[in-house]
Amino acid sequence: MIAILGIPLAFATILLLVRKKVSYGLAIVVGSLIIGVFSGFTVREFVDCAVETVRDEQTLTLTAVITLIGIMGYCFKQTGQIDNTISELRGISGEKTILAAIPAAFGMLPIPGGALMSAPVIEPEADRLQLTPEHKTYLNLWFRHALLIIFPLSATIILPASLAGISVFTMVALLLPLFLVAVATGYVMGLRSIKKREGQHGTGSIMRVLYGLSPILLVIALNAVGVPLVVGLILGLVLLLFESNLTVTQSLHTVVRGISVNMAIAMVGIMFFRQVVTASPVVAEVMGLLEGSPAALLIVGLPLVVSLFMGLALLSIGVCFPLLESLSPFSPPVFATILYTSAFAGYLASPLHLCLILTKEYFHSSLFGVYRRFLPSIGILILYNICFTLFFLWRL
Repeated sequence: MIAILGIPLAFATILLLVRKKVSYGLAIVVGSLIIGVFSGFTVREFVDCAVETVRDEQTLTLTAVITLIGIMGYCFKQTGQIDNTISELRGISGEKTILAAIPAAFGMLPIPGGALMSAPVIEPEADRLQLTPEHKTYLNLWFRHALLIIFPLSATIILPASLAGISVFTMVALLLPLFLVAVATGYVMGLRSIKKREGQHGTGSIMRVLYGLSPILLVIALNAVGVPLVVGLILGLVLLLFESNLTVTQSLHTVVRGISVNMAIAMVGIMFFRQVVTASPVVAEVMGLLEGSPAALLIVGLPLVVSLFMGLALLSIGVCFPLLESLSPFSPPVFATILYTSAFAGYLASPLHLCLILTKEYFHSSLFGVYRRFLPSIGILILYNICFTLFFLWRL
């Protein structure tokens, strides 16, 4: 029971340190140490977790991916290629369409922290509209994840559908109303207040838009055919520098300037946090604490809590599905949908959510300022899930 007390203290400390301008990565490491201390870790166990973190292939790969995405975003901005592309896109569609559609389109690329790819793309338009950093962060985060709710190639949907023995498209059909609620919420909370401004409207060229986005499209295409993401990002970066007509010296200088140490530290910090939690008795204690609670409450609440303190919906689903399946009074499709929605909402709200961390870092926004708009939106998804659950309970 003592270990579980470290969770709220760790989260409160992380949020406090971030508010005091401590880098996210260091704040998460401190939170990890708090959970370890409450779990009775020895110095040797902390060292073992640190060693496992830096040796873990996933840690190295994700850190490389996040670093390369940051470099590509910086190069897009510095070379002016993204400004030209947005100018063309503005001639084809309106401001609000750009701010919603671009993050949604990038949401189809299954990269942890992939919101970092769309952030520099929407930035010129968001700056032209004089949006605050917190407003930019909200739009980039919300619309990236709104489409993911029903994206049939998302591992987060594929896993519960497979475990429940149902078609992915059965779940997509049940999730469609939630998707519409998410889009409406994003419009009301993020887009409705935006006023149109005078600018470059008229005829844009779709070919010039595709040319401007070709480095990113190359990454997506290569990833779709199985090319490792690190390789695809390197090739996309080379294409971007080639299209920008930079010399080798200029290219190297731009790439070096684009490296974000804070983002790399944040990635390692998150992986260390998960390593500590996995090695601790926290998950077992949470399950023990909830034992005897109503099944419907567990199905809605437990995935939400696990996602919230792990920052990963896929892991929450993997842990909670086998624990809760035998308790469920619902049909497999309904059970899988409720559990998925809870895990997804907790993941969005988590201060360990990589897209939140990286987008906040990119736009230099206030975490609490982002949460003022973000948490009420997530609350609507949770309320919808509760109503969805009560409706099917009533039908039993």
